[in-house]
Amino acid sequence: MTKAYFISDLHIGAENDAAEFARQETILHFLNQIKKQATHLFIVGDLFDFWFEYGSVIPKKYFAFLCLFKQMTNQGIKIYYLAGNHDFALGTFFDKTLNVKTRPNEYIFELAGKKFFVWHGDGLARNDKSYRILKRILRNRIDQKLFRWIHPDLGFRLARLVSGSSRKYTNQMNDQRDESDYIAFAKDKFTQGYDYVLLGHRHNPLEYEQAGRKYINLGDWIRNFSYAVFDGKELKLLYYKS
Repeated sequence: MTKAYFISDLHIGAENDAAEFARQETILHFLNQIKKQATHLFIVGDLFDFWFEYGSVIPKKYFAFLCLFKQMTNQGIKIYYLAGNHDFALGTFFDKTLNVKTRPNEYIFELAGKKFFVWHGDGLARNDKSYRILKRILRNRIDQKLFRWIHPDLGFRLARLVSGSSRKYTNQMNDQRDESDYIAFAKDKFTQGYDYVLLGHRHNPLEYEQAGRKYINLGDWIRNFSYAVFDGKELKLLYYKS
């Protein structure tokens, strides 16, 4: 039996207030519910509002989630974590310690006879030229080594400023609701034989179907609390209410 869940843009740790605490409790509740039946969990980028892997430091605010992921993989759930624009350096911690398989970009696979194309989708839009340049800088190994010389407390403080600006920009752009570039991308993937295309980044849940093939944008867990589930026969976009 297949029960695969897809989530994106949770931005855990985005704020330090009561609303953020309540939002994290909702996410934890969701994960604890799906672990009773999930066979797969695909995290399609921006799990945390900022993640940068140091050699021996793990942010304490993420502790509950990291422990839960370890519990899930221990019970046999296959978890995949695709890097988003807030996942600056995933490193080896997830793969080696949590048994969560990371992917730096897209992930292509078959499940229950269906062909999937999954990617965060950052830099896809035509007007994202400046971000595509920034992405090369942030993913550069030399730049990441230099950043590691900054004390983690200061590093995370600086990163939160950048992440907050990036999140606000994404929300402003997405409020325009122009999904044409993403739909065109999905349609091109359909011609290449993919049954399902799943993207994130937009913070705007969307379901588009063409000739039995489907594109889903996974939305976010800031405003929409949306996700997708594949039961081996059908892929659906759903909304979570704890």
